[in-house]
Amino acid sequence: MSHYITPQIRVPTRFRFCPPAGFETLNPSLGKKQVPQNPACEEQEYDFGLVRASGIADRSAAPQQTMEAELSARQFSAQAILNQLHVPVTAIGDAISQLHAQIRQADDAAQRERQTHGASDPSAASPDDVLLLNVGGSEWRVKRQHMTQGEGVEGTLLAALFSGCWDNRFIKDDKQRAFIDIYPEAFKTIHTAILDTATLLQAGKAASIVTLLDEASQRNYTGRHGFWIKLLLSPLDKAVSAAPPSGVTEPRLSATDSPAVMGDAVKTLEAIMKTFTKEKARLEGQLRAAQERRDNLDKEIQAVSPFLLPLSGGDPIRSVDVCGQVISTTQSTVDEMSDELRNRFDLWPRPVEVVQPDHISRMVDHYRRRRLGASAADMAPVLRMDKTTKQNAFDVNAAVADFTVMPSGARYRIVTEGTGRVPTLNDTVKFYEIWWRDRFDGRDKRYDLRGAVYRVSDLYGWEREALLSMREGEVRQIIPPPGFVRYVELRLVSIE
Repeated sequence: MSHYITPQIRVPTRFRFCPPAGFETLNPSLGKKQVPQNPACEEQEYDFGLVRASGIADRSAAPQQTMEAELSARQFSAQAILNQLHVPVTAIGDAISQLHAQIRQADDAAQRERQTHGASDPSAASPDDVLLLNVGGSEWRVKRQHMTQGEGVEGTLLAALFSGCWDNRFIKDDKQRAFIDIYPEAFKTIHTAILDTATLLQAGKAASIVTLLDEASQRNYTGRHGFWIKLLLSPLDKAVSAAPPSGVTEPRLSATDSPAVMGDAVKTLEAIMKTFTKEKARLEGQLRAAQERRDNLDKEIQAVSPFLLPLSGGDPIRSVDVCGQVISTTQSTVDEMSDELRNRFDLWPRPVEVVQPDHISRMVDHYRRRRLGASAADMAPVLRMDKTTKQNAFDVNAAVADFTVMPSGARYRIVTEGTGRVPTLNDTVKFYEIWWRDRFDGRDKRYDLRGAVYRVSDLYGWEREALLSMREGEVRQIIPPPGFVRYVELRLVSIE
């Protein structure tokens, strides 16, 4: 059904207007109807006041309302709402899936790393296992639990080494004992302290192996075994798992200002948000833990590798029998030695009875420490004896076996490698020089020259000979030829 309207429109006088067919004019001044003479709607000029449309149907209102209704129905249909939620809901699922994938990747990477480095499953090892060891040539039987459990032992390099993970990577001697390239006397000190601690604890008395580490620390690890106590009993530098968040703030949606019909939708969205937030926090914690496990594995591998069989090639055990005592190390340690001592290992296929075993053992341990990256301060204690007569005897053997002989007859060993240039005869150099009568770093200091500046050609004998083969920054311990002071430490500071 059509609806007809008759609007009245105020039209200005003298208006050029093209009325459509069916319009009538009401001119108050004429007081009667006038029908335009141009029903074809040509543009003409009229002088009239009100224009009234009659007989024209308003057919646009109903279709427009129908269109708006259909658009609204489509916009708020279940399918349309679900389409709008598809992208954000998919993003929520993708975020959770991505965290699961990252956790698997971290665990898979750690497993591949373990396989690459030949690590065994530690669960197959028992604390009651008896380990047959060859420690620097000394044979031992120890229980695994003593090497891995207890306060001050757990979390250390010692515990990692004997955890069972690396049993298949140990170098084996001809008796199939696991060879551990450690100073035997230092290992004995640590093992004794562990057994004493276990005995006291069984008797109900307070005890901890940490005491041994604390005592060595108080001496700044300058004791004879301080280096090994620090290395084996200090906690490995592993990442500590961060404490999980005490509480996850739950997101909330308020339905207070929402229409009643949206209440269930708001509650459902709020439940999804809360569940997602909790699960995301849980998985992020698992991911951090997986990444820390991988990082800790890398650090453990780095710590234990110097004591294991190389992944490629070998590292043969080298031994010498000195007065019935076998002193053993690895080829990688022998490679660190001076030519003199290395030649001794090569030239001593038969037992030796003319050198004190402790002297050879100390010299071997000096280079064993160097192979492990020890500083000069870490290496020095093993070369110091507690009495002058002992030191003098040791220095004689050390000079023969450990020092390189120069043409002048002086013997030297490099304490600190230099990294700079080597001077020429015409260069001017700055150096430090300390002389002792009793021993290196001894109490009877004869001469202490700091910051001396000389032209190399102005120096004589073994002193000039030494400087011409040193690099800037190098420190040497020198035993001059007879007739000079017994012990000299020379440091080339710079070439001026």
